[in-house]
Amino acid sequence: MIAKDFSSRKALALSSIQILLFLLASSVFSYERRIYHGIIREDAPPGTEVKLDLQLESDKQRDVCSYAVFSSLQNFPFRVVQDEKTDAVRIILGERFQLDYEKKKDYDFEIEAHACSQSIDYERESVHVDVIDVYDSVASEWKQRSYYAEVAEGKSYEKIICLNFADDKADDFFEEVCSYRILTPDVPFEVDAEGFVRNTEPLDYNRKHSYSLEVAVSDCSHNRSLVVNIEVKALCKAGWTGVPDRVEFSPREGWKEVAANAELDLCAGSCNLTRVAVTAILTTGHIGKGCDRDTYSLQSQRKLCGASAETTDLLPNPSGSGWTKNLPTDDGQESDRIFAFDGKSTSVEIPRDRVDPRLGNKFTISTWMKHEDEIMEMKLEHDGRTGKGHSGNKGHILCHSDGEGMNRQHYSLHVHNCRLVLLVRRSPGTGVDMESLEPGEWRWRLPEVCDKKWHHYVVAVDLPAVELYIDGRKFVENEHNPEILTHGPLHASKHVHSSKLVVGACWMGGKGHMGHYFHGYLAGLSILRNETETDDVIRCLNNCQEKLNVPGIDDMENGMTVSMNTEMTSITISGVTVDSVQRLLRRLTYVNSRTFPTPGHRPFALETRATCSDGKSLPVEDIKALIMVLEPEKPTITLDAARVVEKEEHSLVRGGKIFHNLTISAFTRTEAGEQAYVDDKDPPGSSKVIDSGDRYLLDSCLIRVNPPLNLDVEHIRYPENLLHQLRMEVDVSEEGLVISGADKLVNYAEVIQDVRYVNTRPEDLNSRTFVLSCTELNGRFISNELEVTIEVSHVQHARTNAPDSVNLNKIHEIQEAIPHPMRSVIVNRKNTDTQTVTGIVIMCVVCAGFVVLLVILGVARIRSTQRHIHDVSVEEKQEMEWDNSALTITVNPMDQVLCDDVYDHGTRCGDSESEDEGSVHDNEAETSDGEAEGPEKAKSKELEWDDSTLSF
Repeated sequence: MIAKDFSSRKALALSSIQILLFLLASSVFSYERRIYHGIIREDAPPGTEVKLDLQLESDKQRDVCSYAVFSSLQNFPFRVVQDEKTDAVRIILGERFQLDYEKKKDYDFEIEAHACSQSIDYERESVHVDVIDVYDSVASEWKQRSYYAEVAEGKSYEKIICLNFADDKADDFFEEVCSYRILTPDVPFEVDAEGFVRNTEPLDYNRKHSYSLEVAVSDCSHNRSLVVNIEVKALCKAGWTGVPDRVEFSPREGWKEVAANAELDLCAGSCNLTRVAVTAILTTGHIGKGCDRDTYSLQSQRKLCGASAETTDLLPNPSGSGWTKNLPTDDGQESDRIFAFDGKSTSVEIPRDRVDPRLGNKFTISTWMKHEDEIMEMKLEHDGRTGKGHSGNKGHILCHSDGEGMNRQHYSLHVHNCRLVLLVRRSPGTGVDMESLEPGEWRWRLPEVCDKKWHHYVVAVDLPAVELYIDGRKFVENEHNPEILTHGPLHASKHVHSSKLVVGACWMGGKGHMGHYFHGYLAGLSILRNETETDDVIRCLNNCQEKLNVPGIDDMENGMTVSMNTEMTSITISGVTVDSVQRLLRRLTYVNSRTFPTPGHRPFALETRATCSDGKSLPVEDIKALIMVLEPEKPTITLDAARVVEKEEHSLVRGGKIFHNLTISAFTRTEAGEQAYVDDKDPPGSSKVIDSGDRYLLDSCLIRVNPPLNLDVEHIRYPENLLHQLRMEVDVSEEGLVISGADKLVNYAEVIQDVRYVNTRPEDLNSRTFVLSCTELNGRFISNELEVTIEVSHVQHARTNAPDSVNLNKIHEIQEAIPHPMRSVIVNRKNTDTQTVTGIVIMCVVCAGFVVLLVILGVARIRSTQRHIHDVSVEEKQEMEWDNSALTITVNPMDQVLCDDVYDHGTRCGDSESEDEGSVHDNEAETSDGEAEGPEKAKSKELEWDDSTLSF
C-alpha cells in the first residue's frame, strides 16, 4: 500500500512538472505571438459560432473583404465568414461536420485577412479552439469533463460554478478530495476546497471576453484535470455614442456641427423612461474676458455699437504724455489694454486739465473688472474660532474726493466684502436743501465681485434712480439687494479748495495720502456725462461672438423644450422620447462670428438626465470633448500709391496732397486665389473684383515724418469735417499724425487721400519723405510701409519795378507776424477749431484796416480837390480831375504768390478752397460806375496804393 501510494505521488509530481513545462512554453509562445482561444461544444450543430476570448485584430479593420484559413488537417471542420450587415468576422462549424471529443479535443489553425486594397497586407492570426466534452462513453469519476458559465462584467461572485466530482457508476472511486487547484496562470479566479469557483476582481468585457481554466483535482493519491470555460457578458452602460472627442473649427466656416452622429443608449428594459434631458455646455472662461470678443479699442467698440461719442476714457492706452504710462499692464492684445492694481501702492490721478471730474445728476460709469480679493485667516465673531474669509478691505475703482483739508468723497465706485458700492454726494448750490436726506449710497451684494473672473459692469445714474448692468444683463432688484442709504449734501468748507479724481485708490485730503487701494484688474473704465447708455448699446458692448446654437427649433415635437442662458453657452434639450432629443441634438452647432477668432481649445460637455416612471434617475455617463478653433488665415493689408509726388513750391504754401491716389486692400491667400480664379474664368477685357472691404476693418493708420517737422514753417493738415463724420480720432505731433477708430478700408483711404503737407518756406525745401502704415485689431495685423517722397520743383521768381524796400524778406516777416495754427502741437480737434476761428478773426482785422486806409485816402483826396477849386475863378469852369502825378503803383508779391497757388488748383484768385477757410480777397469788387469789370480791372486787384509821396 505504501509502495502504491509512493508511485502515485511520483506520477502526480511528474504530471505536474509536465503541465508546468507545457504552460511555460505556451506562455513564451503567447508572448511572441498572440493566440486567440475559443470553445465549442462537441454536440454543436453545423453553423454554430466558436466563442473567442478576444476580438480578432483584423475584425477591427474597415477594409477587409475576405479571409483565408490555414490548417494542417485534411478535413478541417471550421470556416470563416463575415456578417452581411455588420461585416463582423465569425468562425463557425462547417456543413456536414460533427465534432467528437474522444477523437480530437482541440484544433489549431491560422486566419489571414485580405484587404480590399492590394497595397495593405495583414499578418496571420493564430486560433486555438477547445472542444467541450458532453458525451462520455467511458465510465468516469466525473459527471462532466468540462464546465461552462456566464458572468456579468463589473461584478464580484462568491459562487460562479460548483465542480462536481462524483459519478453514479464509480461512487467509491474518490473517497476524499484533498485539493482543487487552478493550473492556468494569471487569471482573476480561484477555487475553494468545496469546488466553488469565484472571481477575485470585477471582470472587464473590453479587457477579455472569456476565460478557459484548467483545474486539477486531487484525492491525495490520484489527480485528474478538467476545463472550466467562463464567458464575460458586457454590462450595458447608458451613454452617448457617435460624439467625437475633438471637433475642429475653421474660421471661414462660421459654424460647425458638434454631435451630428450622436446616439443615446439607455439599455432597453433597465428603465421605464418618462423624460430625458441633455445639457450641452461650452466653456470659454479662459478666452479673453470670458469669451471671444473683438479686439478693438474701447473707442472703436463704442463706435461700432452706436454708443455716444462723448464718453471719456479714464484708462487710455499708455502714451508718452498719458497719465497711464506708469501703470502695470497686461501685454496681451485684448479689446482694450488691461491695467493691474496690486492693492498696496498702484493708483493713478486723472489730470484735471484733461478730464473734468464733475458729473452732475445724470451719468454712466462702465468698466471691465476682475477683482482679486484676498482670502485670509480671521477670527469668527460668533464662537471665537479662526477660519478663512475675505479680507474685507475697501478697494476703490474710482474716487473723487477733497484735495486737501478733509477726507470727504464726492462720488466713488468701490468694492467691499463682495459688494459693489456706489456713493454719490450732492454738491451745495442754488435750490439744494442742505438739511434734506436723499438716496446717496447703493450697495449690491454680488457673487461676481469675488469669483475672480472677468465681468462687465455698467452703472447708469439718473438721480435718484440708479440701475446696474452685469455682463450686459440688467440686475433684478429686490427689497434687500441693493441696500440703499441716504446722505445729505456736502457743505461748503473754507478748508477745501480743490478735489482729485483717482483710479485704483482714493485720495485722503485730510491725511495727504492715498488709501483704500483696489486689488485686481481693470479695463475700459469710462464715464459719460449727462447721458445714460441704452440697453442695446450695453448688450452690444458685452456681446460674445462665440456660442452654441440649435437651428430648427420651430420643428420641435410636442412635449419638447429648449432652454439656454443669456450667453448661449449652455443649452438644455428636453423631451419624452430618446429619438426626439437626439434628433435635435444632432443639429447643435458651435458658432464663432469673428473674422479672426482667438485660436485654441474650447471644452465641450454633454450632461444627461434620464427620469424613470418610479421617479428615479438612470445614471448616464457624461461626455467630454474639445472644440479646437484653428489659427485663422492672416490677411495681407496692402497700401499702394505713387512713390514720388512732384509739387510746385507755391502749391505747398496752401498744402499739397501726399497720398492723392492711395488704394488700400486686404486679402488672405485663399481669397487672393479665388480672385485669380475669377480673373482666369472671365473673358478678356472684363474684370470682377471680390470685395473684401466690408469683411475687414482698419483701426489705425500712422503717417510718420523723418526727420520731425519744424512746426514754425511746416505742418500736416487733415480733413476735420470728414474725421468728425466718421467718428475717427486724430493725434498730431512733430513726429507725424495718427488716425484711429475702427472703420472700413474705403473710409480710411478717403481720409488719408485728403491729408496735406503745408510748408510756408518751400524755397528752402528740396524733398520731404512720409511713411504710411495701418493696423487691424489693435496691431494684430500690420500692413506694409508705404514710403512717399514729395519733391519740390523750384521756379525762378520774376523781378518787378517794386522798390527795394519790398522783397521776399519782407514777405517772410509778414508771414512770421501772422500767428500760425501749427506753432504748438495739435492734440485734438477742439484745439484745431479754436485756431481756425483765431485765423478768421485776424484776417477780418487786416481787411478792416485796409478799408480804413482807403477811406482815409479818399477823404484826403476830397479835401485836396476842394482847396484847388477855391483857387480857380468861377468863370473858367475848369473840369475837376485826379492829380496822379505823385502816385506810385507797386505790385504786392504776397498777392502774386497766393494767386499763382490758386490758379495752380484751377480756381480764381481769391476763391476759397474749402468751406472751412474764409475768403482772403473779395470775389466780386464792383466798379465805380456799376459796370462789370474787365480784364484790366481784374488785374488791378494785384496793385496797391503807395501814398508815401503824396502831399495834401
